Amino acid sequence: MLTGGRKGNRTKRQLLLDSRAEPWSKAERLLHHLLRAAGVTGWKANRPVVLDDSTFYVDVMFRKLKLAIEIDGRLYHTGAEVFERDRWRQNLLILNGWCVLRFTWTMIEEQPEKVVAMVREAIRMLSNLKGSKS
Repeated sequence: MLTGGRKGNRTKRQLLLDSRAEPWSKAERLLHHLLRAAGVTGWKANRPVVLDDSTFYVDVMFRKLKLAIEIDGRLYHTGAEVFERDRWRQNLLILNGWCVLRFTWTMIEEQPEKVVAMVREAIRMLSNLKGSKS
């Protein structure tokens, strides 16, 4: 590699790797990193879900399991319109059989092991439900 030893290249490489799932925020990027580091697979980021003629984008989803992970930032969710829209979206997801986990930046940053454990538990529970329906 011609530039492998240059200062900053390791950091740039890590940012590129952490951005490959196209996170829309720093919190999403951190969650993606945690999931990859924990070996959690099968998820997609910022994919559309159409419910009742409305299209919503889920921060992280496991489509086959109908598991949605939403990351709530204080700045983004301070507006009344965004707050209301998120509640409608969550209700529609749940009424259409989705399990929704919500995390904040603080949860992801300060207790990453709990976040990963909750995601793993939701995957386990939903996989067992899907298996019992077969």
